[in-house]
Amino acid sequence: MNDRLAESYAQCQQFSRQSGSNFLMSFWFLPREKRRAMFALYAFFRHTDDLADAEGTNQAADLKKWRDDFQAALAGDFRDIRLPALVDTIQQYEIPEHYFLESIAGVESDLTRSRFTDFAQLEHYCYQVASAIGLTCLPVWGIKPDFNRESAIAAGVAFQLTNILRDIHEDGQRGRIYLPLEDLRRFEVSEKSLLKGETSNGFEGLLRFEIERAEQLFDQAKRLRDDLYPDGRRIYNAMTQTYYDLLQQISRDPHAVLHRKIQVGSWRKIKLLASLAMSQFAFRSREPIVMEARS
Repeated sequence: MNDRLAESYAQCQQFSRQSGSNFLMSFWFLPREKRRAMFALYAFFRHTDDLADAEGTNQAADLKKWRDDFQAALAGDFRDIRLPALVDTIQQYEIPEHYFLESIAGVESDLTRSRFTDFAQLEHYCYQVASAIGLTCLPVWGIKPDFNRESAIAAGVAFQLTNILRDIHEDGQRGRIYLPLEDLRRFEVSEKSLLKGETSNGFEGLLRFEIERAEQLFDQAKRLRDDLYPDGRRIYNAMTQTYYDLLQQISRDPHAVLHRKIQVGSWRKIKLLASLAMSQFAFRSREPIVMEARS
């Protein structure tokens, strides 16, 4: 590895760690090369989100430039220190490039759209901002060539829909409604009441409907586990459990999302990380030669 590439990976790791995301902790249960690749992916997607969230800037122009920089990097013209590591990861793990462009397009859509007519529109958005990202991670984690792609997509949509339910209050304060308008009409919940965080007669029915939809997506996503190799299965199981726990918290008190952001408790996060560590230890105990070769 040349000096520029080594520096690029180091910068990706530093940038990612500065975000403070709990998700990063799971990277440390991957072999070194895969962990490094995950930092490169995370740095790209995190920077994409940051550009869209930066108030007081020309977000659309910044995202366009970031797309141009990414496409230039694929051709060998590196305009950002994080991009050599990303391109190296893409090439090493044969990650389809269009998933990165899908992700940027999804983030861009947030700049011009604050409503979704039906679930088909929302599902496509969830694919862009969640499923496409997951599909870039799978080759790094370790996935069978003939894996069930629909299950992978379902996982991303399940995770993002859970986020949407969690963030109803926060999004309402920004004038945004991600739940399909056709569902609001079905349960006679007005946009005004949702934006203001007001309880209405149909709100709980609306939330139960969306929770059931998310649970069905989680069920579809279960089939992906059999297609993952042990490295990826550990992270995927931990992520799935984290999001499913969050969904269950919402289910226990649906009205709470009108007033605050529901979060997985610190103790639960510690237990999930402990579970990751134990599963890694168990795998090393069963197959020490394989793991030694990867480290």
